Amino acid sequence: MAYQVSARKWRPQNFSEVIGQGHIVQTLKNALLNNRIGHAYLFSGTRGVGKTTMARIFAKALNCVKGPTPEPCNECEMCRDITGGYCPDVVEIDGASNTGVDDVRELRENVKYASSKGKYKVYIVDEVHMLSKAAFNAFLKTLEEPPAHIIFIFATTEPNKIPETIISRCQYFEFKRISINDVVEQLMLITKREGINVSRDILTLIAKSAEGSMRDALVAMDQILSFSGDTIKEEDVKIILGFVGREVLSTFMNSIIEKDIQNILKLMKELTINGTDLKIFCKEFLEYIRNLMVVKVVADPASLIDLSTAEIEHFKSEVEKISMEELQQMFNIILKAEADLRYASQPPLIIEMALIKMTQIGKIMAVDEILKRLENLGQKTEDKRQKTENREQRAEGRDTVSVEEKDISSLWERIKELVSAKKPSLGGILEDIKLSNIKGDEIILNFKEKASESFHRKTIELNQNVIRDTIKEVIGREVKIILEASSKGESSKRSFSGNDIEKWKKEKIQEVIDIIPGVVIREVGGDPEHVSG
Repeated sequence: MAYQVSARKWRPQNFSEVIGQGHIVQTLKNALLNNRIGHAYLFSGTRGVGKTTMARIFAKALNCVKGPTPEPCNECEMCRDITGGYCPDVVEIDGASNTGVDDVRELRENVKYASSKGKYKVYIVDEVHMLSKAAFNAFLKTLEEPPAHIIFIFATTEPNKIPETIISRCQYFEFKRISINDVVEQLMLITKREGINVSRDILTLIAKSAEGSMRDALVAMDQILSFSGDTIKEEDVKIILGFVGREVLSTFMNSIIEKDIQNILKLMKELTINGTDLKIFCKEFLEYIRNLMVVKVVADPASLIDLSTAEIEHFKSEVEKISMEELQQMFNIILKAEADLRYASQPPLIIEMALIKMTQIGKIMAVDEILKRLENLGQKTEDKRQKTENREQRAEGRDTVSVEEKDISSLWERIKELVSAKKPSLGGILEDIKLSNIKGDEIILNFKEKASESFHRKTIELNQNVIRDTIKEVIGREVKIILEASSKGESSKRSFSGNDIEKWKKEKIQEVIDIIPGVVIREVGGDPEHVSG
């Protein structure tokens, strides 16, 4: 007998063999048992999840000598003909090749004729979303009131492209991606019957590469078998499917934590030489970081990640070296690099720069911890005195900064960094604004004179939502922005009379309100008799 690929050889022939679509199987079997058979069905779902297979089984169940029945015999002439693909009463149409209105008109003429052998004439239209708008319109009347012996089954991977007028005339079934566990169980069954020597862990790698498609998993296994023979090794799978592997990813992560840029570049060179698909690398690294995050925060990670007990223990030991905040930043960096790859002329450079950027992520104190320390600090008179003294020293040009103020400075630098990433020009403007304190739900900003100039003012006014959203992103909650407008000048000093001073104050406060509407203004410090002109 001629060789037959696994996807065809192991195609399900009855409802009980279909995996991962129990909700649809149960509905169709009940319809057959209760003789509640519709005239049109729409099957949607990603590739390789069983849409066309389900349509063929349903066609056999309708036309079997015992039918309509939920269990076709697969032995009668009708069942054998449908399985073989040469039954005249089951017509399979490729929607991608028959897209025009003339093709639909021909089909409309053919449905008038009775079936030749079976009880029903079944039209299976694959990739139906490829039909033209005119073809869909020509279909409407026939689809709504077809002859009693006609049943339409449409299959598509893109239901969003099908007109609502068509969908509303069909019973709609959405096929799910097949779970990794279900794919692995099916692969174990097949390899056992085929006499193939392979471990469950290796089959899990194959199942992951299939992304919920049973057909893709079987095609990948055939390709690997052609390379390795009847004994499949993990190295074979990595070579054929382009996997990087947990060991390599772990080495990358350790190099990032240790800020060993030289080793990172060495590892990247090896990946490039081996021809590794960098999109697959990004995908694996994202999953690796995600698994680290799950292990760090979940008491029972085994229920959420497909890893062995030994691998989970390895993740637990590795995750102790890194904070949750750092993992989140690493995830975002790789995610952006993955998006940039599609436009890159030199993809390896994109990944190299992303990995180097990850080494620059410093040890970050949790925001809640910083806030707690600052709140406690605000309750101590001595610390208040120290902070006031440091502010005066900075005004005089000295460089004394307390440990707590370093925490504030680090937080503000993070906010400015995020704003600069979103709006580089706005990041430059924020260099003239200083985060001076955080008290409870208040964040206090010190507004310098330069920021009231027309260019700065207009820029901040147009981008005020970016500043607010970024502060919320970093702090983790809504805060009230309090802007302290210092009335001390830094150059061009001159004197004012009493009335001039009050007028000057009102003008300056109004300028600040115009720049960032809705903030609370508190005037602090300064000698109104000596101000910037």
